[in-house]
Amino acid sequence: MKIVYEIERLSTNGGIEHILTDRVNYMAERWGWDITILVILKEDKEPYYKLSPKVKTEYLNVKTSGIVMCIEALWKLNRAVKRINPDIYVTFQTMGALSCLLRTHKTKTIYESHIAREYFNHPLALKIAERYADCVTVLLEQQVIDFPKAKNIVAIPNFTQIISQTSPDYTNRLVVAAGRRSPQKNFERLDRLWREIRPCHTDWELKIHNDTKDMTAAYLEASVFVMTSRFEGFGMVLIEAMSCGLPCIAFDCPYGPREIIEDGKTGYLIPYDDDNMFVAKLKYLMEHPGVREQMGKAAKESVKRFSRDAIMNKWKNLYSQILSP
Repeated sequence: MKIVYEIERLSTNGGIEHILTDRVNYMAERWGWDITILVILKEDKEPYYKLSPKVKTEYLNVKTSGIVMCIEALWKLNRAVKRINPDIYVTFQTMGALSCLLRTHKTKTIYESHIAREYFNHPLALKIAERYADCVTVLLEQQVIDFPKAKNIVAIPNFTQIISQTSPDYTNRLVVAAGRRSPQKNFERLDRLWREIRPCHTDWELKIHNDTKDMTAAYLEASVFVMTSRFEGFGMVLIEAMSCGLPCIAFDCPYGPREIIEDGKTGYLIPYDDDNMFVAKLKYLMEHPGVREQMGKAAKESVKRFSRDAIMNKWKNLYSQILSP
């Protein structure tokens, strides 16, 4: 199988860059597929995430911005796809949507949506992708209804590379959260809720990791994971924390937590406006190490459905389906 991916840049440590790198490395190394990544923008840095030497990259070196950048990028993308002649062409983000509309090649094209439609900055781009891509993929079943006009739409979640052979010490008195400091993650709310809990549990600590390379170690030193996001594209940190054996508490924000946490079994899913319930459930877990351990072990078992092999087989099946007559 020969596949071409298009992406704006590879030098940043974004979620799409990380996911794409993990996926293409697997395809090239495990399946021996012919993979090329077309990088639109000119970059002076190496890819942030390590690519397999079996994965080919081509830089289109587009330097300008605005309309001129779009015209140049689309012209170069079309030329490259025609020359490489892949079985499937995969696109992302705004430029990817435009390439679905203005493609001059006949290669089957997939548009991957990695953020909930209502939070995407360029809604017109998604309308274009929905209409002109041969297939649209989303991360969660909840998001399938967001693309009613798509020719074909499939939900395939991200996978986690974190596979911990050990479990936390559930007597540890540490609550952990992770993510960049941004309005989306809503850590101000978590700080406020923690101030309500702290006076009764002075021997406990809350750590918020904003940029930690080795998150496995960060998860394993804690005994509870919490999330207070306003919205998520998927909620990858929940899966990572659960794969390390942490019970999780999260507000039922769009999108992700509802399809990841089994309420009362692997953690607690809290109605988004109910601060009191969040505080009560967190206090309960903090006061009951046996419950933390029971839920943490159930969480670790539950997220096996997000393993790399399980998710990559979903991609293989999708590509085969798209190419079948």
